[in-house]
Amino acid sequence: MFPVPFRLGPLSISFYGFMVAAGVLAALVLFSWTAARRNLKAARCRDFCFWMVLAGLLGSRIFYILFHWPEFAGQPAAMLAYWRGGLMFQGGVLAALVLSPIFLKRYALPFGPTADVMAPSLALGQAVGRLGCLGAGCCYGGPAGPDNPLALIFPPGSLAPAGLPLWPTQLMESAGLFILALTLFLIIRSRLRFFSRPGRLAALYLMSAGLLRLLVEFFRGDFRGAAIVAGLPPTSLTALAAAVSGLILLFWIGPARPSRPGG
Repeated sequence: MFPVPFRLGPLSISFYGFMVAAGVLAALVLFSWTAARRNLKAARCRDFCFWMVLAGLLGSRIFYILFHWPEFAGQPAAMLAYWRGGLMFQGGVLAALVLSPIFLKRYALPFGPTADVMAPSLALGQAVGRLGCLGAGCCYGGPAGPDNPLALIFPPGSLAPAGLPLWPTQLMESAGLFILALTLFLIIRSRLRFFSRPGRLAALYLMSAGLLRLLVEFFRGDFRGAAIVAGLPPTSLTALAAAVSGLILLFWIGPARPSRPGG
């Protein structure tokens, strides 16, 4: 809806790029605030976050390019134009997960507590960044019908088909992620016994964000790569993989240890 919201001289600042940056900033602020209250070293957390943000942005862009290769095959320079839309969050999560052990060790941060603190921050960053997709018109929904009160109609110039009522998939996922971020944050504040084991909150984030994305995928109308398994595109499969990974992590952590008498 706002492909180029404003200009500063010769510089065009897209709504998509602005909201992605705002999402990163919101995630960093929440992570720093929560980490300080979980007795994690603030300076180490900031350095760790820098590399995770970089890994996430690169991974999400690389995944988008791989799964939308026909768009870039003849114009390699377009690979760098991320402000036009084109980040695949699952790729960012995968890149961050692969590289996180290296930087956790480098900055002497414990995996479970750090992952738990990152969980609401990631959900918040996703929620804000997804609004950028609304501005660019990417990740648009399928036809919603003329009488659907939830339908969005995009103007010419956006990446979505102009003039057609479409499901508001960007808003649907953003709203779900805002609710998830708030829920995870309240769980951290409440210190519920079930989530006292490090890593359980991160597992809940992976399961919830994956299932939310999988649900929204059924309302999508844009091209997300050729179907691979059971008619599902790569984006649906990666969302399912995130949910299953969260479930596996939850079982791997196991039940809470019983307290010792007199301990």
